[in-house]
Amino acid sequence: MDHVYKFSPSEFAFGYQGCKRCYYDTKVRNITLTTRFPSVFSKLDKLQKNFYQNQSSKIIDTSLEEGVIITEDAGRTQKSKVLKDKKGRPFYLSGRLDAYIKHKDSYTIVDFKVTDINPKSIDSYRAQLQCYSLLFENPDDKSLKLTPVKGLGIFCFEPNKIEFINKVPLFNMNTKYYEIEKNDEKILKYITEVIDFLENKTIPIFNEKCNICEYKKNLT
Repeated sequence: MDHVYKFSPSEFAFGYQGCKRCYYDTKVRNITLTTRFPSVFSKLDKLQKNFYQNQSSKIIDTSLEEGVIITEDAGRTQKSKVLKDKKGRPFYLSGRLDAYIKHKDSYTIVDFKVTDINPKSIDSYRAQLQCYSLLFENPDDKSLKLTPVKGLGIFCFEPNKIEFINKVPLFNMNTKYYEIEKNDEKILKYITEVIDFLENKTIPIFNEKCNICEYKKNLT
């Protein structure tokens, strides 16, 4: 039986596109060194989802088609059925989405990011959003189905300033919505590239710009 690859939509931006040596070590050699995610981001994530639940899509961006923002499914891991890459190799996707917009006859998937508002940095998340589209249009029997997915987007939150309102210090945040192209053909080619990389028997060299790689080198 063929090996079935498991991918999380978020692993590409921070894994394959971040450091190929660390990604290879994790996926092929089962060597993982992780850093703790600050709990404050989990709190911020919860506040975002609570605030935007059942709000109009226009609160994100006025150019979006009218619809209702849904975040209540965000805490549950969703899985796709087994799919095939461009070379016929099986894989499935597993992950959690931040939000989706329910339009009259379609859906838009939205991912929240606390990051600098910079169009150049958005491209690194393209594969993640395209994977979400593939997952939710092809879910397994126990997962949420969103079809058709009409749009994909990154909703960025950038801390701007702290100001006092009624003698209470409050964070002011700038926001910006970036539309991401929906392209199933492109993401299948991308996943094929990733599987080709993982099936290569040559271990990638350490990445000089990666702190985890530097730590690994000092252990050898």
